[in-house]
Amino acid sequence: MASGSTYTISGGTNMTGVVAGDVIDDADFNNARANVDKLLGTPADHTLGTYTASSIYGINEGGVGVNAASAGGLVYADNATGGFKRLQDDVQLLCAFYGITVRGDVGTDKVDGNTITAATWTNLMLNIQDVWNNRFSAPSGVGLVGTSVTRSATWATSIEQTMTATWASEAACRAWFNMGCGIGIDPQINNTSGANTQTTNWQSLYNAMGTVVMGPSTTEGASGTNAGKGFYELGTSYTLLWTKFGSGAYASNNIKIYAKVNSTTNPTVVDIKSVHADPYTAAAAAAADGAIGADGVPGTGDDATGYTDVILNASSYMDIRTAIRTATNRNISGIDGVDYPTWTSNAITGS
Repeated sequence: MASGSTYTISGGTNMTGVVAGDVIDDADFNNARANVDKLLGTPADHTLGTYTASSIYGINEGGVGVNAASAGGLVYADNATGGFKRLQDDVQLLCAFYGITVRGDVGTDKVDGNTITAATWTNLMLNIQDVWNNRFSAPSGVGLVGTSVTRSATWATSIEQTMTATWASEAACRAWFNMGCGIGIDPQINNTSGANTQTTNWQSLYNAMGTVVMGPSTTEGASGTNAGKGFYELGTSYTLLWTKFGSGAYASNNIKIYAKVNSTTNPTVVDIKSVHADPYTAAAAAAADGAIGADGVPGTGDDATGYTDVILNASSYMDIRTAIRTATNRNISGIDGVDYPTWTSNAITGS
């Protein structure tokens, strides 16, 4: 049995580093193999509601590509059972997918007649630990995808809209988030030439917030208040993810973004709802517009009531687009591809 340092795998199988003179047995190979199998295998069936990193793993890529070694058997250079090169191949693939540097000669495939040194054994284990500790952080980028919904009708109080992402299976859904991918929305207001300040302040609010994307354990955006919730903390009722307020006289304007799943044990659908509220009061309007009142003319008797402008006046319009964070290395050889969700959208409702 190996006698070196212990390499901890929280939620997996701890491994023991090899030092020169150790006798390698089946457990040394199989412990490393077990962790690779969890990383590449079917996602763990962790019930949503609480993010527990040690219970979450698996990117649905078919599992490890080598069978376990047997007690008293050999560790081969290349063999379906106990083949070191085949374990190397999977570790090399995981390192490439996650953007992790391959250690030592782990990147040099072993062939018959080679010596597998203590350093090679240990570096293989260390690379597995590297991947395990970064398994939610595959290199990725945020982009807008095709689904969008548009509104040009004015509104004054509150509107809301829901985008729905659906995966073909629970495993595909979990694997998406397990590798650090995410889903979200990007609201915008366009064509604001001639629009009132109420509309342009909402435009500024959306621009400052940017694209909001929910990942496995948290949500990201350019500015606003992050509730610190992600996919694994969702339930079947809406959970608040993000809040962003307006500025100046329009500081009470706000957008709140929520999400929920269709099931906490077999999730395949995520709804993302945005609620846009404009509680801007007549008193605030009076202060902001110089107390000219609804007719826009000072001294005509309605000045003290103030005037709250509608949003989306003139030729302005808003749209809400779907967004994703997806793995950069999703198309490398050995990865069968990332299963994207399909999107459906509801209209923007409210007034």
